Amino acid sequence: MKKATALILALLVCAAFASAAEKPEAEHGPTVILPIAVEGSRAVGDDCTDPIVIGSLPFSDLNQTNCGRGNTYAETCLGSYDGGEDIIYRLDLAVETTVEITMDPLGTTWTGIALDEVCPPDATCIAVVTGSAATPRTILETLAAGSYYIMVDTWPSPACIPAFNLTVEEAVPYPNPTCETAIDIQEQGLTTWEVDNCGSGADYSPTNGCTGYAANGQDAVWKIYLLAGDTFTVTLTNESYDASLYLLTDCADMNSCVAGGDDPEEFTYIAAADGWYYLIVDGYATGACGTSTITVETPVATKTATWATVKDLFR
Repeated sequence: MKKATALILALLVCAAFASAAEKPEAEHGPTVILPIAVEGSRAVGDDCTDPIVIGSLPFSDLNQTNCGRGNTYAETCLGSYDGGEDIIYRLDLAVETTVEITMDPLGTTWTGIALDEVCPPDATCIAVVTGSAATPRTILETLAAGSYYIMVDTWPSPACIPAFNLTVEEAVPYPNPTCETAIDIQEQGLTTWEVDNCGSGADYSPTNGCTGYAANGQDAVWKIYLLAGDTFTVTLTNESYDASLYLLTDCADMNSCVAGGDDPEEFTYIAAADGWYYLIVDGYATGACGTSTITVETPVATKTATWATVKDLFR
């Protein structure tokens, strides 16, 4: 009986992990395999030998396409999202600069963008943002003087992006919010506010499956002190990316997640004990980020914050 019970538990655990791993595959369907193109003697931007050079900021490349450029690179940090046709840019910086790189796929789904010091980007590139939705992909990074490479690609199908806009501009550094610097929801009287977690770093990813899926994106953090028995309800709406939402009791222990949600991004938690709880807005895919709206119902609200006050807290 013990062996049978153990076997059932093992199967349930495996099923849970399989469900998390299969989320994108189930939505995407079979991957289309494109042949690998040959480097060199091609159009500007087709590969690393002759990239499109970004020599000054701000920069924009509107209604660009990677269709017809070939699938030259397929073993990068983009993972499944480097199986389509590629386009390569080189960003040259004379001094340390915080840059905001935005790729708007203009209606195309399953796209990705990567940033790295080498070309093609390797498995541990500086930043990568991918997603299934036809929404902009944004990278916000502070970079030392030097040359960097930007790669735009897809998880086929689609095999390419018929038209996209790429913009690169100097930006204000984004504070990397962690549990240590988290804003107190009740102290600020927050009930509904806008979130943009692009550039906030990827510090947390719960391991106990409390959202139902992985949470490998960029994360922003708030905190709240709850008494045992207090009810805390959170809803995330208006997401521009595949977001996730969860609550930790100990940010040093990713198994301390007590509530979470991904599809839908919402939960209600009744506090098991007095203490600080950390609300984290994250993303499913590696590097995923974007905008969303948080709405919370807390046991006590101490003061009202204006929208200007909230913006000052995050920028």
